[in-house]
Amino acid sequence: MGRREIEVITISIAARRCGLAPTTIRRYIRWGLVEAPLTEEDLVTLRRIRRLRELGINLAGIEVILRMRQRIEELQEEVARLRAALERGWE
Repeated sequence: MGRREIEVITISIAARRCGLAPTTIRRYIRWGLVEAPLTEEDLVTLRRIRRLRELGINLAGIEVILRMRQRIEELQEEVARLRAALERGWE
């Protein structure tokens, strides 16, 4: 099976596309809010961070929000796997 290629985005391009300064993105990388190299998924996260900052949420709060969101997505995937396993058992 072939691996799907992921487009890597430079910090300067991400900054333009997300309306953030490159230094701000580097700070978010240092905080662990996004990881380098950046991908399209990271751009979604950067836009989300920008919006949360506009709402007055500090970086510590944003970190908690992003971690909770990630955990919710993991739990939703687990529920979907369990439902599928249950349905296979009923067939």
